[in-house]
Amino acid sequence: KNVDVAIRALARVVKLHPGAELSIVGEGEMMDRLSHLAKRLKIENKVTFFGKISDSDKALLLSQSWVVLQPSQLEGWGITVIEANASGTPVIASEVSGLRDSIVHGETGVLVELKNIDAFAGAMIDFISDEKYRTYLSGSAYLWSQNFNWEKSSNLFFHIIEDALKYSNVRSSRIQLVISRVISIFL
Repeated sequence: KNVDVAIRALARVVKLHPGAELSIVGEGEMMDRLSHLAKRLKIENKVTFFGKISDSDKALLLSQSWVVLQPSQLEGWGITVIEANASGTPVIASEVSGLRDSIVHGETGVLVELKNIDAFAGAMIDFISDEKYRTYLSGSAYLWSQNFNWEKSSNLFFHIIEDALKYSNVRSSRIQLVISRVISIFL
């Protein structure tokens, strides 16, 4: 997930904005290394490692954040981006598949070059320095998130499968049974 990129970017940001802070949520094998990196960069008092948190705590943290960082190099779909946006929180992310699909650059967040610490730091500084910009992206992010919901997605998926079966030569009852079970999972 390249969390080290976010920590290194924060080290550059705090030189201009000493009040900046970074919250890291989740667990993983890199936690000790990331903690040591924050200490080595002398920003350990600016980085909070939350570990695994509840969905309600995640929603609260997202709603209190000015921006979410997503420096990943690979995402299937940026559901965490949409969750942040639903809280009115824009996202700074690597310009990679999945994240590029879930962020409207300059509207709901900012896409930067993968692993480019200066670009992440610059985008973070823009959020801190420009309240009008931050407010605009926050409102746009929230509106964008309203385009996504499970009911709409499951109905779309159902209709795609239904149309495929209608127009295919495959009429196997076994295939239809499997598809019905898959659809019931989504509904």
